[in-house]
Amino acid sequence: MIDMETKKIKFIAVFICFHLVALVANAQIGVVTDLQKLHAKIDSCSANLSRSRGPVIGVSAYQHGEGGSSVPGTYINAVIKAGGTPVVIPVTDNVGVISHILNEVDGLVLVGGEDVNPSFYKEQPVAELEKVDSIRDVYDLTLIKLATDRKLPILGICRGEQIINVAFGGTLYQDLPTQNSSTVQHRQTLPREVGTHNVSVVSGSELARILGPGNFMVNTFHHQAIKDLAPGFTVTAQADDGVVEGIESLKKLNILAVQWHPEGLVNGGDTVMLNIFKDLVHRATTYKKQERK
Repeated sequence: MIDMETKKIKFIAVFICFHLVALVANAQIGVVTDLQKLHAKIDSCSANLSRSRGPVIGVSAYQHGEGGSSVPGTYINAVIKAGGTPVVIPVTDNVGVISHILNEVDGLVLVGGEDVNPSFYKEQPVAELEKVDSIRDVYDLTLIKLATDRKLPILGICRGEQIINVAFGGTLYQDLPTQNSSTVQHRQTLPREVGTHNVSVVSGSELARILGPGNFMVNTFHHQAIKDLAPGFTVTAQADDGVVEGIESLKKLNILAVQWHPEGLVNGGDTVMLNIFKDLVHRATTYKKQERK
């Protein structure tokens, strides 16, 4: 009787072991299969890539923590949708590193972020000034100097527009509500995919060629804005309260900038705002052909 019970226990144990081995084997096969599928997808994509790839677009970054750099995916996705190949440029004060990176890109996006330190436009801070990041300021100003030295096409967005203006001798309202008596809400609470205030695009400007003439509803997340326009730039868009919403200096510097966040609107499916990124990719393609012969 004991022998029969022992045999049953051994049989059950062997049965369980067999199925455990089978389960592990199947799991391993599944992992290999998934990996093979991934490799096949990569190989297929690589085989179909044209040698005439889209231009490489450097994207500036936010500084986080101790030396960390990041950028919202909406900027990256907008560049990709426009036909460019985005490369994030880490926040650093190492001029040599930034210079080497810019040698390999065909265009540059300067993204949003904190307030610009007023010391860079010879003003004392007002009480309403918010968080500043001097490391980020130096990083952005270095990018602008090195990029314009190379004649790289630049697109500035929000803070990007503001620091471009500062880089070439302009000034900023440190706080719109207290210094400008603005009648427009420039800090919306709705998502970035939604436009909440009107801008008028200046007829005959390059921005008007890109977007079309007339008025557009844009998103808005700022309390600083251009006060004195930098020499060599022209205003291309304004809010209903007169706040500068777009500037350009394309013939001299190959720079176009806007105060709103077109990448957020693109993320919401706005094909008109995608044209801002397509224009940068077009300018970068021209740069690539002319400057990299």
